[in-house]
Amino acid sequence: MKMSKIVIGAMRFKNRKSAIETIRAAIDSGFNYIDTSPAYCYQTEDENSECWVGDAVNFKDYRQRVMISAKCTVGNGGMQLGEFIKSEGFGVRTEKKFVQMFNQSLRRQKLSCFDYYHLWTTHTMEQLNEAFKPGGWYDGLMSQSSKWKILGITSHADTSTLLEFLKTGKFKVITIPLNVINRTRAGVLDYCAENGIPVIAMNPLAGGFLASNEKLKELSLRYLISLKNVHPLIGFSSVEEVNYAKHILDTTPVDGGNPKKYITEVESLLDTNDPRCSSCGYCAPCPKGINLGACLSYYNLYKYMRMENAREAFIEKQWEDGLRLDRCKECMMCAKRCPNSLPLSKIIPDAKRSLYALVNK
Repeated sequence: MKMSKIVIGAMRFKNRKSAIETIRAAIDSGFNYIDTSPAYCYQTEDENSECWVGDAVNFKDYRQRVMISAKCTVGNGGMQLGEFIKSEGFGVRTEKKFVQMFNQSLRRQKLSCFDYYHLWTTHTMEQLNEAFKPGGWYDGLMSQSSKWKILGITSHADTSTLLEFLKTGKFKVITIPLNVINRTRAGVLDYCAENGIPVIAMNPLAGGFLASNEKLKELSLRYLISLKNVHPLIGFSSVEEVNYAKHILDTTPVDGGNPKKYITEVESLLDTNDPRCSSCGYCAPCPKGINLGACLSYYNLYKYMRMENAREAFIEKQWEDGLRLDRCKECMMCAKRCPNSLPLSKIIPDAKRSLYALVNK
């Protein structure tokens, strides 16, 4: 089964009823891949995203029309190795614990096998190496080899680290943050296209806040649809959102259109001639692990489009180490690498003041 252009994110459901309705509507719309995790929507062992996915697909012929994924991680969701949390899939660092996690996900989703399995939230080489230690995560996965088909990886790492992951040859699909205002990992796309590795674009609406502006929402989806070999992962929470995504897909040119056109339209919305970051990612790597382009994408929308919720969305994502702009020591390594010679010695301090103003009140 070929992966549909738009795929189903199962992380934003309100409850079991809406999850089932939304998933079935998405499958009926032709979206045929579901991304979930043990931690998504977790309330209890019986009320969580995995259980709701299972209820949705184990009905009539829905299971035959969709590919199901599952995942767990050796890490803690951030940059560190994690303590074992079986209910949510963190800190899975031994073969025994992996098998427990794998069987838990099968049981929750009422399945006998998965189409895809992902090494989840893996952002550093330390985490990757931990997964492949003898008697660890990967050995656990291989012990269940008859119950899954395709191995993928999900990561917020920078481009160079992502390419190191892919060059191991272990992963046949990758999930990365990618949207029209945060293109810092776009350097991965050519490698993936050349090697037949589908790219699943998580955070297509930057955690949802781009949806608060109708034009940005439309441009965000059209941009990702225009990219060859890229599959926007949309965290649907209602049937209405499914219908909107289907409308955008159906009204986008068959060839996807020109990605640069959509970027230009977004830049025109910013309505300023100030020198500003384009999220190209060439300033990486940062010695503090900061994804400067991603940080400044929030700053641009807050400053130039006066989107207050851009700042709020940035603060809500401070669990992600790459967005910890407050850790910046202003060493200006980024300025030396910036292809546009931006005045980052002025931009970064202003971005810190603006984005953290809610915290510093």
